Amino acid sequence: MFAALGRFVYKRRRLIVLVWAVAFVAGIVATTHVPGELKGGGFTNPATPSQQAQKAMQERLGFGPARLTIVFTSPSLDARSPAYQAQVKAALAEIDREAFPRLLSVQTAASTGDAGFISRDGHATFAVLSFDASTEQVQRMIPALRARLAPTGLTTHLTGDPAVYADIEQISAEDLRTAEMYTVPIAIIVLVLIFGTLVAAALPVIGGGMAVTVTLGVFWVLAQFLDISVFAMNVATLLGLAVGIDYSLFMVGRFREEMSAGRTVVEAVEITVQYAGRSIFFSGLTVVIGLLGLVVIPFMSMRSMGLGGALVVIFSVLAALTLLPALLGMLGPRVDRLRVIGRAGKEGAFWARWSDWVMHHPVPVLVGTLIVVLVFAWPVLHIEREIPGATALPQRSESRQGYDILQSRFDASALSPIYALVTWTGDTAALEPANLRKLFEYGQRLAAMPGVSRVTSVVNLPGLESPEAAARFWRAVQRPAGAGPPSAGVGLSGFLQGLLGAQQREAALRLRSFTTAPGTALFQVVPTHGPSSVEAQDLAVSISKQPPPEGMTVLVGGTSMTVHDFVHILYQRFPWIILFVVCVTALVLLLLLRSVILPVKAVVMNVLSLLAGYGAVVWIFQDGHLEWLFHFKSSGAIDAELPVILFCTVFGVSMDYEVFLLTRMREAWEETGDNVQAVRFGLARTGRIITSAALIIVVVGGSFAFTSILVTKAIGVGLAVAVALDASVIRILMVPAVMRLIGRWNWWIPGWLDRRLPRAE
Repeated sequence: MFAALGRFVYKRRRLIVLVWAVAFVAGIVATTHVPGELKGGGFTNPATPSQQAQKAMQERLGFGPARLTIVFTSPSLDARSPAYQAQVKAALAEIDREAFPRLLSVQTAASTGDAGFISRDGHATFAVLSFDASTEQVQRMIPALRARLAPTGLTTHLTGDPAVYADIEQISAEDLRTAEMYTVPIAIIVLVLIFGTLVAAALPVIGGGMAVTVTLGVFWVLAQFLDISVFAMNVATLLGLAVGIDYSLFMVGRFREEMSAGRTVVEAVEITVQYAGRSIFFSGLTVVIGLLGLVVIPFMSMRSMGLGGALVVIFSVLAALTLLPALLGMLGPRVDRLRVIGRAGKEGAFWARWSDWVMHHPVPVLVGTLIVVLVFAWPVLHIEREIPGATALPQRSESRQGYDILQSRFDASALSPIYALVTWTGDTAALEPANLRKLFEYGQRLAAMPGVSRVTSVVNLPGLESPEAAARFWRAVQRPAGAGPPSAGVGLSGFLQGLLGAQQREAALRLRSFTTAPGTALFQVVPTHGPSSVEAQDLAVSISKQPPPEGMTVLVGGTSMTVHDFVHILYQRFPWIILFVVCVTALVLLLLLRSVILPVKAVVMNVLSLLAGYGAVVWIFQDGHLEWLFHFKSSGAIDAELPVILFCTVFGVSMDYEVFLLTRMREAWEETGDNVQAVRFGLARTGRIITSAALIIVVVGGSFAFTSILVTKAIGVGLAVAVALDASVIRILMVPAVMRLIGRWNWWIPGWLDRRLPRAE
């Protein structure tokens, strides 16, 4: 099949190049519009408990689906002073329902009387803008909001999910331009060192560039029908440049090898596609299988990255199997034109000697390499995870600066409480005696739970020590002004007496309006730990497991529950993704290699590479090492989706090298039947090309390590470390050592199974 494909491509080489050229131009045009079509976020699912609670809060209490926070700071003014509040009012004067019809409310320290709107140092405050619109819709309003935010003597920062996603979109586009600007020239230099000629070096860059550009163009088309995360653009570009250049490199290398052996151009193209093309097809298949594992996760961000990664790998394989052979067929011997360094000649002597040395010392080599891998992997033992938000952005971005101010100068837990929404059938009010007693008892249970700092609700105010006291208090609050003194029961607490002043009465009425509705009462639980912490997540789960008041139901939402839902669903499915990817990859290798042992060995080797990449990511991005080098600030955790993304990318990419190495060994085994000679031949023929291809991926991954979005940095570092260790330690040391110890059993397959398996020719 692959030989026939090679002959077909050679005959239609000019037409194939023309088709790719047209697709490239269309991709270039579409790519300019892609960033504006992609979406931020994508870490929630409407079916999760936290989002069901959020929806109920919107329907019953009028909570806006999206909120934007404007942070105000001053180096000297007191945020409680009339002068400061006047400047806040002036800054927000033109942000109203007339200018923004979807705006529900603007809450400030002055409008709420809430002391939580004032920072601990007294020099900062914030305004919360609630919208009856989606996060993406509010994100598109941000330029207009900035334009209508009047300048004052205060410094302002826009933050919150819409602002964070807007910054991620802008910075992601900048990152891609930066990464491509550095990656392509460095890759060309590396390829010139590998091939020695400019023509041969340019071909892999053309292949990788074609794959990325066409994929981004397809993104624009898909974005008209599907929600696609902005992170998919970064992942597709990283993977496309990495595997696209790699696959083209393998094709060019094999073509030059066949031409050096005296083949005609048509024979060289046919053999290149037959052997290297077959390996690329199955290598790409293993990468796509891994990435498709992300598609089954019910979050837009994960599905998008899986879809984008799979598409770019598919186009990389198509370019390697059609465009590159067509170009090679047109160039023929001219592939070695414009020589810059070196001269053409036979390669492999060094790698043959290397293979001999390894196979003479298999046990020490195996033990030594295993120790090296475990040293890289050990930080995985203390991994911590979080949902990416503003912390994914560089500290120079406005939304990150606003987020940092809120975290460092305000009570972060109070700003993102756990919401317990209590509902019941009928339209009875929360303050009716029967409901009040049930809600009071439930509120006391919440307040007594370990890990709870305080609870805010209509029945959890200071001084309300019984349902009767709560009832007397609210009767007094709701008594019209001038109707006479409150009942004596309210005077039992000095707090309650003071609360009945005009300002305090207004605050209580706002609390009632904000947290109650017919058939509804809201409890805001402030945890003692940060909202995204494991402790806060556990508290949210514990609240959801609390028995609800009799005849009532409870929905739990807020940041802590949202993080828990994301992590829980992600890692609930992760073992099944691992099982799927491992089993299908092993089956593909079984078909390709006609061996039962080698697929198992390949999976084990890939897991070791993956663990090394995990360890590097945890050591750098969670533990905070090398912050000065990669220009980031650690939050003490890694993005929760990183282990899954790295598994689905690194597992497949590192399998590329195993496939290319073992297929060449298989060729020699079929000719000689000698395991030692097969290993020696395979390493001699592929050692240089594998290390060169790995160097390309390290360059690409390394370039993304210096971009601005933290998740992209971490993927780049994880991929670069895993591939570098894979190519320098595992494939050229551990693999030949293990194969030497296993011996002829490497190639064992039961006869009945061999007869039943289809041939991958």
